[in-house]
Amino acid sequence: MKIAITKQLYEKVRAGYLWVFYDEIKAENLGDGQIVDLYYKDMFVAKAYYNSKSKISYRILSFENQKIDLNFWIKKLELLYKQKSLFYQNNFRWVYSEGDFLPGLIVDLYTSNQVKIAVCMFLTLGIEDQKQNIVEALKKLGVGCIINRSDSNLRTLEGLDLVRKIEYGKIELPFSITIDGITFLIDPLKGQKTGYYFDQTENRKFLKYICKGGVVLDVFSYIGSFSLYCLKYGARFTEMIDESSYVQNVVPQIMKLNNFQDKYILHIDNAFKKLREMNDLGKSFSVVIVDPPSFTKTKDKIQNALKAYFDVYYNALKLVSNEGYFVVSSCSQKVTQEQILQVIRNCFFRANVRGKMIYCGKQAPDHPINPSMPETEYLKFFVFQIYKDE
Repeated sequence: MKIAITKQLYEKVRAGYLWVFYDEIKAENLGDGQIVDLYYKDMFVAKAYYNSKSKISYRILSFENQKIDLNFWIKKLELLYKQKSLFYQNNFRWVYSEGDFLPGLIVDLYTSNQVKIAVCMFLTLGIEDQKQNIVEALKKLGVGCIINRSDSNLRTLEGLDLVRKIEYGKIELPFSITIDGITFLIDPLKGQKTGYYFDQTENRKFLKYICKGGVVLDVFSYIGSFSLYCLKYGARFTEMIDESSYVQNVVPQIMKLNNFQDKYILHIDNAFKKLREMNDLGKSFSVVIVDPPSFTKTKDKIQNALKAYFDVYYNALKLVSNEGYFVVSSCSQKVTQEQILQVIRNCFFRANVRGKMIYCGKQAPDHPINPSMPETEYLKFFVFQIYKDE
């Protein structure tokens, strides 16, 4: 079906904006999940899929006038695989939704014992309707196991059920992967998101400059990725804080696989509470890393999120030794970089310390940023050296 769009919408879409909201197009007799053709005057603009249940009624899927079928997905996935393989081998984010111009789809690729495992998040109705084509395309591109981790709340907004299962093939969970010479155990069905966070890959590598010979505190550690990089780069010891019961079993296994079993303590506890306890005990660390989950998904909760960031950053900052390093991250897309920096400045003032930023990072290149869609840029990452008056 052809749908006419306004000049204003045409200019937005042609610049790479992939969402059309319910009040921007008036169209009738469309079925949810239906693929439509957007036209400006008599010129084809894009193909999009429709969902009446979502405020984002249309999501752009292609700027070419082509059929959205199995062949479309094979070509798209093959191209993205080649592009991402310029940066990483075997383990990376294969598809990053709007950042890769495929809204509603996330695919993480893992390789374990030469078996390719694709962990997929089918987030929207339009992508759910294309699921069989996507699965078949992945199989044709050599994927031996496909895991469906579609339990995001975004699916609820799209009128979809939450799903968590193996879609194709067999794999023993957790499976092992190797990244930068470190062995990880991944369980996409029990772990967070798809099982691992590829977006911090480049930021983790910076730790080699600051952690040698030091003692590290890793807050919101999950499976211990930051700690493992620190230990690889020569840290003497690491303490980790995470309240997930899942990590209680998997972290000891990962540490043993990497011969770090005598170099860590894992605290299964609430991070806010544990940081206060550590301050009461007068503990000190040469490197403190704070990588919390997103504290808000919506604009109306930003102030609450900023209070939570201040709380955790401030109590973590007080544990940094003089001339030590304070490593902070935020994945809340709705909170800006300047807002996070202002929180950190407030923490410095309150704690009576000074800090100089020595590194500023973002998400890794397998999470590309669509400049027309600020929604695709979310990760903020800073490293400060801290100075305290003795």
